[in-house]
Amino acid sequence: MKLSYSAIWDDTTALLRAHASLVAALAGVFLFLPALVVAYLLPQPVVTDPSRALDALVGFYQANWPWLLLAQLVRMVGAAAILQLVFGPRGTSVAGAIVTGLLLLPSYFAAHFLAEIGMGIGFLLLIVPGVYLMGRFAPLGAVIVAERRRNPIDALTRSFALSAGHGWSLAGLVLLVAIAAGITMGVAHAVSGILFVLVAGKAFGTLLVQIVDAAAGAAFTTLFLLLYAAIYRALSPSASAAVFE
Repeated sequence: MKLSYSAIWDDTTALLRAHASLVAALAGVFLFLPALVVAYLLPQPVVTDPSRALDALVGFYQANWPWLLLAQLVRMVGAAAILQLVFGPRGTSVAGAIVTGLLLLPSYFAAHFLAEIGMGIGFLLLIVPGVYLMGRFAPLGAVIVAERRRNPIDALTRSFALSAGHGWSLAGLVLLVAIAAGITMGVAHAVSGILFVLVAGKAFGTLLVQIVDAAAGAAFTTLFLLLYAAIYRALSPSASAAVFE
């Protein structure tokens, strides 16, 4: 079976249209707010000496990892809740989706943690293996939510089974969207940084830039979640899809 990028993208936009209001509510609370709070309360150090950049970054994470972990867990609850809107029964409420996100959080966190370790090792090994694994793990979150796979190893195995033969094509699709998202976010950050600091001053302007960055990050994270849901639906045509029931 050959995957169609256009068909997956069309399904992604269809899912967004079908669940826009509820997805926006979840993304605002679970994706936007944590990102804004972290950016405002835990600003990353500004390093002028490139040779000290790694040490500064390591120190930042060592000092703030409990709060960064908490923010990540909140985001994962939101991510699972958004996927529940796609794969749950028609009429799934925001409250019901959040409950599902909380119940699936241990599996969601453990499976993605293991996947991140695998991809990290792959990127250290000349990058190429990491890119390939990125494609193989693309349906992972959707697998956990749609199939209620609470065993993280089982979820990883299922993701590999679904993406068999499509690792490179899925990696290519994810990279295309990621590059477009990265460019868009970079431009938005640069333009808002110049404009807001000039108009509102450094302190308030910086806060406005953080708001823009958090909003852009939440929007693109949501887009990727729906993209991964569409990938899962393409790989598993029998998957339940509330929007088309």
